[in-house]
Amino acid sequence: MVDRSYMECVYEHVNYDPYYQSSEIKDYILEIGKKASRYALYDVYMRDSIIAADHPNGLTRRKYNEIADRFSETSLTEEIKDFESNVLSHYQTIFMDHYIYKEEIPVFEWALTDSIEEVCGHPCKTATTTFRGRNWTAWYCEEIPVNNGPAKFSGLPGLILKIQDDRNEHIIEAMQVRKSDKEFGYKIRSFLIPTDRKTFNKMLNDYKMDVGTFLAGSQNLPKKPDGSSPFGHKRLFYNPIEKD
Repeated sequence: MVDRSYMECVYEHVNYDPYYQSSEIKDYILEIGKKASRYALYDVYMRDSIIAADHPNGLTRRKYNEIADRFSETSLTEEIKDFESNVLSHYQTIFMDHYIYKEEIPVFEWALTDSIEEVCGHPCKTATTTFRGRNWTAWYCEEIPVNNGPAKFSGLPGLILKIQDDRNEHIIEAMQVRKSDKEFGYKIRSFLIPTDRKTFNKMLNDYKMDVGTFLAGSQNLPKKPDGSSPFGHKRLFYNPIEKD
């Protein structure tokens, strides 16, 4: 366990890829505690909640797979902000390998504005910033005095309920804010490959841009009868939050 949450915020993340001219929509949840927070796929949260409630003494691999199959997206994708150490730990899977990198919790230079809009039923003020290659506008709620937000974003005098870049390629908006009293922590404790942010982002980019070439030679890769890759030179949907 890392911490116990007192609040949760569920977000919808709409990600547009100009190459495919289409959007991918995923739901995430931010679990907020006094010492740390965890931002992860909502399907993973739901899967783990069912397992914890219905199988407190453990379960078989077959039963685990049956539960996981109910959800569309359960790959490892999460970020934990440790407020006491000021460290952000990023966990993510590339194909079948689980990676971790750590960095200091980013510091954002926000420019506050006077405009007020309602998001998820809450009055929000707006602020703008530039972060790793994108210009962002955030909507934050001072009635919820929590210095946090989705993904790596934070640093405003209220919970960030919405944030989007100026090209509308990433729109992350709160769907529900609720009280909570639940333990949260690291879901995978072994088989993690340590790396750094830039190295991981390059690997992920290489994988998404040409999955066949990236996986060439992998022992885990299924092959066609002639021994060739089933993926070929295929580009996957990809347009990350961080461009540098």
